[in-house]
Amino acid sequence: QSCAKNEKEHFIEGQLETYFDEFSIEAQERGLEIDFDDLEISAYVENIEKSGTLGQCQQYSDGSKEVIIDEDYWRNLSNSEKEFLVFHELGHCVLGREHLDSSDERGNCISIMQSGEGACRAHFRDNNREEYLDELFGN
Repeated sequence: QSCAKNEKEHFIEGQLETYFDEFSIEAQERGLEIDFDDLEISAYVENIEKSGTLGQCQQYSDGSKEVIIDEDYWRNLSNSEKEFLVFHELGHCVLGREHLDSSDERGNCISIMQSGEGACRAHFRDNNREEYLDELFGN
């Protein structure tokens, strides 16, 4: 007998794989080796019941972790927004980062790890992606 959790251990849903791979590559370019199997991380796109929750990092007592992305929200995101969301959740699950709502002088968030609660404006674009990733992996 096995419970559902064990059946899907270390499973990364296909539509998330690209973003997990990219996270690993970006980490490596900044001197960090990341192995999602060693970290016991699984990832799914499914309905999140809690209203307003776009993604979450669940950590279990056995050390395993799950990244869950809300299905309805995911469907309407651009590739850049998908990357931002997945990298944010992996910031929690892999890097142990907390939310950071600091902003620059223009009120733009300085981190992918912003809470989304309006303390700063998210301004993740292709032209500042490197800065955001340096901040994400540098802390």
